[in-house]
Amino acid sequence: MSTIHLIVPADIHHVGLVRSTAAHVAAYADLSIDQIADLRLAIDEAYSIVLGQNQNTGEIKVSLTRIDAGLEVQLVGPVGVSAPDENSWAWTILSALVNNINVETSSDGTVRITLETKVVASA
Repeated sequence: MSTIHLIVPADIHHVGLVRSTAAHVAAYADLSIDQIADLRLAIDEAYSIVLGQNQNTGEIKVSLTRIDAGLEVQLVGPVGVSAPDENSWAWTILSALVNNINVETSSDGTVRITLETKVVASA
């Protein structure tokens, strides 16, 4: 397993860098083209959630880890972001695009979203 770490300013303009990096790593993790496209969309949603209304304050930390069966992506936003509403549209989109989602809110007020996409076995 190898992990790539990115730290970007908490600004919506940096989501493209995170999305492109995740797509590149996903390709090396043997995810299909459709799974990579889904992951890119999931990154958009997760990035928006951890960014919240705190644009331009702090940073977003991203970890991309190749796991045995695919890729795990963690995004940690700046302090003061609310945990996502599991009945929201963004949560519905995330649930449809990746295999597993985990959300943790730390005592200091940061939100960590972990997305996991698994390789689909070909026939």
